[in-house]
Amino acid sequence: MPKTILELTGITKRFLDKESSVSEVLTGINLSIHEGEFVTLLGASGCGKTTLLRIIAGLEYPDAGRVILSGEDITDKEPYLRNVNMVFQNYALFPHMTVADNIAYGLKLKKVDKVQRRQRVEEMLSLVQLEGFGSRTPDKLSGGQKQRVAIARAIVNNPKVLLLDEPLGALDLKLRRQMQQELKRLQKRLGITFIYITHDQEEAINMSDRIGVMNNGVLEQVGTPNEVYYHPKTSYVAGFVGDANLLIKDGETYALRMENVLLQQDVEELEKHQTSVDIRASEITLENDCGFVSCSAVVLEKSYAGGQLKLLLALEDGQQITASRFGIDYNLQVGEHTIVGWKKNNAVKVADNGK
Repeated sequence: MPKTILELTGITKRFLDKESSVSEVLTGINLSIHEGEFVTLLGASGCGKTTLLRIIAGLEYPDAGRVILSGEDITDKEPYLRNVNMVFQNYALFPHMTVADNIAYGLKLKKVDKVQRRQRVEEMLSLVQLEGFGSRTPDKLSGGQKQRVAIARAIVNNPKVLLLDEPLGALDLKLRRQMQQELKRLQKRLGITFIYITHDQEEAINMSDRIGVMNNGVLEQVGTPNEVYYHPKTSYVAGFVGDANLLIKDGETYALRMENVLLQQDVEELEKHQTSVDIRASEITLENDCGFVSCSAVVLEKSYAGGQLKLLLALEDGQQITASRFGIDYNLQVGEHTIVGWKKNNAVKVADNGK
């Protein structure tokens, strides 16, 4: 069984807002993270994920709850007494120092001798594929190179846990995807536990061993990318991670909801569910390949995201749903009629949290 390296129990944090009223940004967070695991905290801006990361780092202190690292309670310890390091989105490199001096800074504070420092810096430069860049200053580096230096500086002291606060957010799409793969490769090679923050669902799914989806200071669900995507536990998770069409209870019928557009549809076989049902856009079938619920529709829009085709469809009464397919060459055209439906096994029960 994997060894637990970090345990968060009952973490609660409150702040005073501009009107001096108390606002609770984290509510009873419980999370166990294993040694060598890549865990991503995923959520919209303001959900509390950065505050939680800062509490782990010691840059904030919880109003309730404990932070346990390798069996030691570090809740009240200063940041420099915790064996964790943090990588920020803005890199936070020292502009007056060379790349080598930036990386060696933590070693110097620990009074590691010059020979060992030089050796460790060269190892880090090789690890992040920046050999020969040691004498440059940060203003001579690209965004991706700066991010690699920031990562090298953070791991040079072999922390037990590396905290990454949206470290790729400032990069362009192509470079961000490249860095995702490099970060994952680096994490597996080092065996260091990574706790990563992002609001990008695709990034979280591509990189993580497990994902914790946060909403208004609460962990809605923690699971593997497959579990979070295909088996969401709440309607918020279903709607936030990927494209979801939600069947929600509405009186004696269910309503197919997509971006607050409702279609009243009597679904007898779903009446046994007392909560919402999620059907992914990728599970919506087209033409004659339909499941136990089906209806006619007309194609309104075709759009593309990378290698994925998205179809916006209108039903006979004008209400809309979405369907997605891999590949950009599909025979349905805007204005054409089709049949949409879904298979029974692809309807996943989720708790309705009012989202």
